[in-house]
Order: sequence, then C-alpha cells, then structure tokens
Amino acid sequence: MEDFSQRIPDMLESATDKVRSLTVDRVARILKILALGMVIAMLVTLALVFLFVGLARIVNGLIAHACDDCSWSMPVAYAALGGLFLLFGALLWSARTKPKDPEEPRT
Repeated sequence: MEDFSQRIPDMLESATDKVRSLTVDRVARILKILALGMVIAMLVTLALVFLFVGLARIVNGLIAHACDDCSWSMPVAYAALGGLFLLFGALLWSARTKPKDPEEPRT
C-alpha cells in the first residue's frame, strides 16, 4: 500500500513536468527569442540611422569645404548619397535571379 501511495504523487509530478515542458517551456523560449530579436532589430535600426546621418554630415562637410561658403551643400550631399543608393540598388536589381520559365511565378 505504501508503494501505491508513493507512485501516485510521482506519476502526477511526472505528468505535470511533461505538460509544462510541452507548453510553457516552449512558449517561454519563443518569447525570449522574440524579445531579443526585437531588441536587436531596434539597435540595428538605430545604428543605421546614425550611420546615414553621419554619412550625410561628412559629405556635407566635404562639399562645404570644397566650395568655401555654399548654402546649397546639404541638398547636394543628399543628392550624392541618393545617387549612391540608387546605383547600389540598380546593381542589386541587375544581380537578381531571373525565372527560367516566363510562365512560372517567382517565389
């Protein structure tokens, strides 16, 4: 009889551990990965914004230094950076893979 009274709590504990490992532990791991992914995405976005602002200021400083006292150096800096991004995008666009069959939808 003592063996039976010990087996029931052990069986219930193992069942609850199995249910928890199948539900709560998986969800907790997914939520932790999701939260870390969001933090990483925001930090990368912030770093890219700082990079582009710094790049624009550097190009503006170079143009302003080249023409002494120009009031139009910032629009030219934006145009130069936009042209660089346009060339980079055109390069990526030309390097994309083309479908073999024209009737086949691209994925």
